[in-house]
Amino acid sequence: MNKKPGLLFTVSLLAIIILAASFNMNFGGNAPVHLRAGINPDNVLYVCPATSDGWNQFSTGLHAVGQYAHLLFAFIILVLMFSWGWALYQNLLKDKFSADVYKKPWELTKSVFWGIVIFTVVYMTPNYYRAVHVRGARADYVLCESTSTGARAVNPSAVSLSEK
Repeated sequence: MNKKPGLLFTVSLLAIIILAASFNMNFGGNAPVHLRAGINPDNVLYVCPATSDGWNQFSTGLHAVGQYAHLLFAFIILVLMFSWGWALYQNLLKDKFSADVYKKPWELTKSVFWGIVIFTVVYMTPNYYRAVHVRGARADYVLCESTSTGARAVNPSAVSLSEK
């Protein structure tokens, strides 16, 4: 029996919104890119210019402190493991189960989990996983659909994954 159906709906809706934004999906749709005669649509990739909006700039700024954030999260996880171990040790000493000693470690666990999730979402922009390098082009590109704004068809052999 699910006691929090609103939470499940919210998490599902948030996941759908993030995926739709990551892959530049929209309900309106644009006209697809027209290919020259003789080009097989199965033999092209569509790329769009990577936009440099505020989200990407903020995420890029976070990359400067990324190593320190990883170090901080590693330290917090060590503290979390010690707090769970201490709670278990207290129960073993008393030789009876007491749920009260697990309240603080559980609160810390939830906070650390959601902190890592939020930091990861902010640190990894939607363009992070779609970024590609087009040989011979100086601009930054992302993979997109033929109906995306600014899409252009390129030969798949000219596209490689961007260095991250």
